[in-house]
Amino acid sequence: MAIQSNNKSAKTTKAPAAQPVPAAVKASPAKEPAKAKAPYEPTQEEIQTRAFQLYLSEGCKEGNDLEYWLRAEKELRR
Repeated sequence: MAIQSNNKSAKTTKAPAAQPVPAAVKASPAKEPAKAKAPYEPTQEEIQTRAFQLYLSEGCKEGNDLEYWLRAEKELRR
């Protein structure tokens, strides 16, 4: 697109060249509804390690192993 002027001394300017569209944008299919991410599932080893850390942090109290395990699972799934 050139700008035309009645003034002979005015220079004509060209519009900037269009930037190429990335391939990912060109080939994008119709938008699908966003899929919910699956919640993070910690491994047994991660849960065990965190439960042990909780056990140590609370003075090595005996008999609370299930409580520590469940707390560890909950913390790691956040």
